Amino acid sequence: MGLRKQQSSIGAAMAFLLANPVLNPATLLFIWFVLSWQFAVVRLILGAILVFGFAWIANRMSDEPMSFTPSAAAVEDPKRSPLGLVVEFLRVLWWETYTILPGYILVVLLLGAARVWLFSPNLTLGGGNLLTIIGVAVIGTLFVIPTAGEVPIIQTLLKYGLATGPALTLLITLPAISLPTLWIVRSAFPGRILLAVMLAVVGMGIVAGLIGLADPALIGSALVLR
Repeated sequence: MGLRKQQSSIGAAMAFLLANPVLNPATLLFIWFVLSWQFAVVRLILGAILVFGFAWIANRMSDEPMSFTPSAAAVEDPKRSPLGLVVEFLRVLWWETYTILPGYILVVLLLGAARVWLFSPNLTLGGGNLLTIIGVAVIGTLFVIPTAGEVPIIQTLLKYGLATGPALTLLITLPAISLPTLWIVRSAFPGRILLAVMLAVVGMGIVAGLIGLADPALIGSALVLR
């Protein structure tokens, strides 16, 4: 939100939004040690393609110029008193809370209520197939998780029989984007960009799942040892 307010291009702001959770170095190391180095490599390669590829696409879809002339207005008024700064901060904080928090809470509550149907026991049965991967890709794109939260989720599901393909799908889609995130940044990006990033994350999740289906023994070899 701050990047967009400072007239950052849509592509740069979107790259920042996606790269923070997807290419987080600490999370990549966590994946390496907890899941396997194969999972970390898939996350790194497909994550980089998603981040940089969609940033380029977002700029192409945007009607805005990719570079801006800096505004002549000062970022802060040097004549404003400390009390004035505090009052302005509280005013902006209230407006952000008023416009973002109610919708965020509602979306999270609705997703939480739907979890019992979306994450059914059948998710961990069988070897996985394309239909399962597509469903998991959509679910993973919608839900919000904390940073690196996808790692224990995937680890637990694998222990209960989740196939490698859907696991790799969740590895990409869970951290990248979510409905609550899109709600927060809805005023910073055009609606078509937000819809496009959802489709891009779902698509990259499906690609990750197909990699797992193509050679589950290779990807899952390190998991057997654990």
